[in-house]
Amino acid sequence: MTYRFSLLLAAALSASPALANPTDSAETSAFYGSARNWMIEALSVNGVFTGCRATIPLQAAGPLLLERSYAGYGDWAMFLPTSQAPSPVYGHQLPARFGVDQQEVPTEVRIYPGGWASMAVDEAMLQQIMDGNILTAELQGEDPRQWILNGSTAALDLAQECYERQGTAWR
Repeated sequence: MTYRFSLLLAAALSASPALANPTDSAETSAFYGSARNWMIEALSVNGVFTGCRATIPLQAAGPLLLERSYAGYGDWAMFLPTSQAPSPVYGHQLPARFGVDQQEVPTEVRIYPGGWASMAVDEAMLQQIMDGNILTAELQGEDPRQWILNGSTAALDLAQECYERQGTAWR
């Protein structure tokens, strides 16, 4: 059942341009694997590996994307849907609050055209996401959104494996 779900999920999301490239129209993705309800993708631009992404798409708050890449933030980044994009100013900074299991911290997100906001994820945040149950994000001017983090440890471990193997699945 899990294999079948993964295939259906991969097929549905591969046709979705919003998930294929939230901030870079030249970026493409290829299915790497799945962990629980998360999908792991290898990312590339013009055939050159750029990173890996863990996505949990099927939640009321919208998709949540966690990327480990060479571009952008240089390590881990989180992408959240937002109603405030597209912005007339590419890369517009916006105050936000990020929290896992009610431990919130103020931060800033970068707004991109196409309905996405992103923020860098440091090692402490990454560990909170892996250990936590509920992620809450509130962008200034929007209602708070929540994502259930079931399977996040397995998903982020698989995304890290994907990154270390430069997107080449060994299975």
